[in-house]
Amino acid sequence: MVAGDKPDESVTELQIIGAGMPRTGTALLHAALMILGFGPCHHGSTLPTCPERSIMYLHTVGSKSTDFRSLMSGFRATVDSPGCDFVPELMAAFPNAKVVLSLRDSPNAWWKSFSETVYETSFPSYQLLVYPIPFMRYQFRVVTALLNKKWLPRYGVKAGPEVYVRHNEFIRKIVPPERLLEFNVKEGWEPLCKFLGVPVPDVPFPHTNDSATVKANIRMAKLMGLACWIGILTVAGGAYYWGVNEGGWKAVAGFIGKFL
Repeated sequence: MVAGDKPDESVTELQIIGAGMPRTGTALLHAALMILGFGPCHHGSTLPTCPERSIMYLHTVGSKSTDFRSLMSGFRATVDSPGCDFVPELMAAFPNAKVVLSLRDSPNAWWKSFSETVYETSFPSYQLLVYPIPFMRYQFRVVTALLNKKWLPRYGVKAGPEVYVRHNEFIRKIVPPERLLEFNVKEGWEPLCKFLGVPVPDVPFPHTNDSATVKANIRMAKLMGLACWIGILTVAGGAYYWGVNEGGWKAVAGFIGKFL
């Protein structure tokens, strides 16, 4: 997870649109933008902490009349999904915003990382497992909605390295060259700061093993979901046993009958 995307009510203009897909170094780009003073910066991995924003995105995926200025109110920048899936809409809503397309070394490298992390959260088995956890439930519905309602109609596919290729081609086609930076986080501060017109900070460019963190978070979500289901089934089984073997249903019916 990343920190620093709590909206600031005084911020009304989005300055940076992160067009790179998830698993293209978006967490590192997020951290870099925060250091450069472009916070609050929205990142998709924090949606579980803000279910109401996930619900807003669910409505946005299927809507043609979303007010993107209101949706992004409070943020100076957005990176990762869902923002990267609404680049045309965000560009129209914020005509002065610059666009950063974060890249991986290759389409295959991206797909390996994505398929082992984010893509897993779109599986019905995973979503059923985490369903009892309210703050997880909506984020992964957003992932599924984007795959089916954005990626598939826009790129013709929703899985595999070709998604990455077609997404980047789409971004290059719709964003004017002077407004676009194609950026690999391995390049460090220089190209990013030059594009944004800010000085290079006297600190190292962020570097973390984000893939390991995401995998750990997914594993933790699975364990939490499993624990919830064990609790639910234990209570349900106990209630059924009490009702059948201890005359519980008759007692409940008698209690309700007093009020009828």
